[in-house]
Amino acid sequence: MVSRNALLSYSRALSLFSLIFIVAASVWPALAQNSRTSSAADYYNRGNDRQKEGDLDSAIQDYTFAITFDAKFAPAWNNRGVVRYLKGDLDEAIKDYDKAIELKPDYAEAWNNRGNARFDKGDLDGAIADFNQAITLNPRYAQAYQSRGNARHAKKDLDGAIGDYTRAIEINQQFALAWHNRGTARKDKGELREAVADFNQAIKLNPNRATTWAYRGLALLMQGNDAEAERDFARCLELDPNLKQSLTTRINDVKQRRTATP
Repeated sequence: MVSRNALLSYSRALSLFSLIFIVAASVWPALAQNSRTSSAADYYNRGNDRQKEGDLDSAIQDYTFAITFDAKFAPAWNNRGVVRYLKGDLDEAIKDYDKAIELKPDYAEAWNNRGNARFDKGDLDGAIADFNQAITLNPRYAQAYQSRGNARHAKKDLDGAIGDYTRAIEINQQFALAWHNRGTARKDKGELREAVADFNQAIKLNPNRATTWAYRGLALLMQGNDAEAERDFARCLELDPNLKQSLTTRINDVKQRRTATP
């Protein structure tokens, strides 16, 4: 016969086991979610490191792992889109940006990134719509103004482009590419003195961008400053000899137009 004390001990043990089970059942989902989030963050961070190192395929793999662990991790979708964009896979990049925006509609960077991919596909109106949204979400997003300026420039809206580049520069005075691009828009508009001034500042901020030397040289050539232009062309080709053919074509075009002008 089982003693009364033994039955009481068994009953207490059973109650304790039930309590442990109830606590574990309530805590485990949270612990599991934290584990998934931690793993997603680990893969995401490693993906960022691999992207910086130029190992794009491994970066995509890590972002995919991060998404597998946490399908609602919007930055992982966005960054996988960035790497796919860098690899030239525009359609897949746009799909990733779509998902990032779906998960986080106020994600200004994802809107800007999708705009850049649409721009590269030739969808200028779609790109501008995305840049507009990025700017609405973050009115001090210099890169979005710069990006929208590129799209407006491509649509021959030179005044609109110059306005966007100017706003980007107002937000970030060190934004060398915005100075460069405003210079190109001013050159195309015939504002050569202003264009040269912009190229001067772009070169001051980044003296290693070969195309800025080329475009300043073209603006100088259009002004009739041939000697200064030749020095800029020489510096351009020192930085990037692969530009020789395209630069020669542009130089000849300017010279032909200059000859044709009475």
